[in-house]
Amino acid sequence: MTEPTTPRKPDLSYPLRTKVVVVVVLFVAIGGFVFAGLSADTDGGDEIALSGQEPTATQSTISNGVERLRPGRGTEAFAQESIELDLAPGWRGELVLQPDSGDAIPLPDDEVEFTSLNQLIYEPGPGKTIARLPSGNVCVRATIWDQVRGRAASERVESWCFDVT
Repeated sequence: MTEPTTPRKPDLSYPLRTKVVVVVVLFVAIGGFVFAGLSADTDGGDEIALSGQEPTATQSTISNGVERLRPGRGTEAFAQESIELDLAPGWRGELVLQPDSGDAIPLPDDEVEFTSLNQLIYEPGPGKTIARLPSGNVCVRATIWDQVRGRAASERVESWCFDVT
């Protein structure tokens, strides 16, 4: 008769070289995550820059309804560049262009795109109210309001200017 055999436990010991490699890889991975976290851009500056210039956001963002402007205040823009106003969720608005060289030009609602990200975007082009932005100093006046509180209770005007080359 044969004696019953007990199953042997597998040998889980690894050579020293394998252990060292695993530890080094772990340290490199952890160091990479720490470096990425420390070098991350956390200033919230996700504006679209033109010619290396940083557009500026308006004062406090959510409280006044505006998150970003494009072109930014005091920046230079091209005549074909779009005008963008990024609004906080729940806000709507209308745009009026005011060139130094003429009268105010209301931008019609059917030419201003309102995106699902709460952005008002006007792209100048053929067949539109403005084919090209006029040269010189141009200001945009945006009348904005919180849809929840209603236009009458929350309407305000946000204005900014930029130079068109």
